[in-house]
Amino acid sequence: MDESRGTRPGGEPRPLPGRGRDVANKLLCVLAVVGIGLSIWAFVQEFIDLRDRDESRRRITEACGGLIDPDPVLGLNGGGIDRVKLSDEYETDLAERSSGCLVYRVGDPGTTYGHFSMAVLRRSAEPDAEETDADETEIDETSDEPFRQPYGDEDRTTGPVLSHALPHPLGDGRLGEYDEYKVTARALCEKGGAISSIEVSAVARYDERVTPEDRRTLAGLARQAADRAAGRTGCRAELPELPATLAAPATEFGAPASTGGTCAWYQRFLATEERGQLPDRALAAPAGKASDHDACLLTVGEKETRRIYPGFVKTSDYPQSLGNVLKHFPWWVKTETYVGDGTRGLRTAHFKQPTELAPGTAGTDSGQTWWASSVCSGRPALHVMWVSYPYDRIAADRLRALFRAYVDDATERRGCTGTVHPDAADFPKR
Repeated sequence: MDESRGTRPGGEPRPLPGRGRDVANKLLCVLAVVGIGLSIWAFVQEFIDLRDRDESRRRITEACGGLIDPDPVLGLNGGGIDRVKLSDEYETDLAERSSGCLVYRVGDPGTTYGHFSMAVLRRSAEPDAEETDADETEIDETSDEPFRQPYGDEDRTTGPVLSHALPHPLGDGRLGEYDEYKVTARALCEKGGAISSIEVSAVARYDERVTPEDRRTLAGLARQAADRAAGRTGCRAELPELPATLAAPATEFGAPASTGGTCAWYQRFLATEERGQLPDRALAAPAGKASDHDACLLTVGEKETRRIYPGFVKTSDYPQSLGNVLKHFPWWVKTETYVGDGTRGLRTAHFKQPTELAPGTAGTDSGQTWWASSVCSGRPALHVMWVSYPYDRIAADRLRALFRAYVDDATERRGCTGTVHPDAADFPKR
């Protein structure tokens, strides 16, 4: 085999024939043109992306009333968002008592996905100045129940599914609270002005789990909006800075003896009382010293449910099936405290007649809900206990003492006075 073909005697490559040179030149020209075309296309695409992103910034700024910077919104859920669509049904207007904005992420042509929303609530210094039926909050509607049916793609064999985490305080709670997907910040206005408080909630609307980075972003957006809204409405308020860290919201139940925070009262209660048929599992959040809203969730675990169930079946005309209790609808007790403007418009969703939970009163709606009231640092407070059906009948003889222990702890922790408790007749008897 002649290995010297295509080279000159000195090893130099032989020049291509004329036709070969023409083909090579044409190929180089084509490649050059393609490269230029690709460069132009990349430039055009980058220009389009920048234009879309600038337009998205403008839309977010406009729809959200200029209360938040748009770039953090675009950076949520992994970032890389250039195109958004704003809902036409919402627009932030500080002249309104409540308003907000809803941002969708635009995907392939004709598709949009949930991304972010912001809600702004302005409370008048006159308690009844702007209250309407639409302003009322039902504290025990179906969406508030702590457990839910699993979604289609969720494991249905692991037992009850928690609907959402309990509110966790931002720092000591003065600034607000957060859960898995929402952060709420409040500006408490100095007395003497027309506004009592401004509350802003920043919410992640996408299906993916909210990362710690995104939760921090939501907190920054909520605080920024509350601060700006206060400044624009004449609300003189000093907002605390965000805490250095935001712990992941707790979603795992534990034994009461090892659970503190907002459920520490139950731990102390069981230290002096027999548990009997009361819950043996607890879910707590950190107890902020200045929280305007916190909660504790107690439930009966599988082993205890199996122990109690036979006696329940014997005394109930309409018993739940054991499987239904274990898989989907466990027996539970939820305690919750609201302080300040959060006490306005609270009512129960009892199917017969909704009952208003007014500061300075106490009672029951005869539908598994009881409340007490107090005054904390000059601000009204409501303390609520909500018990699932039929557990309110199973644990009927313990509910009064249980609720009293909770209210005493909640008021003592906050230094509240003027506590009003429900009467003994407000609690069911076996």
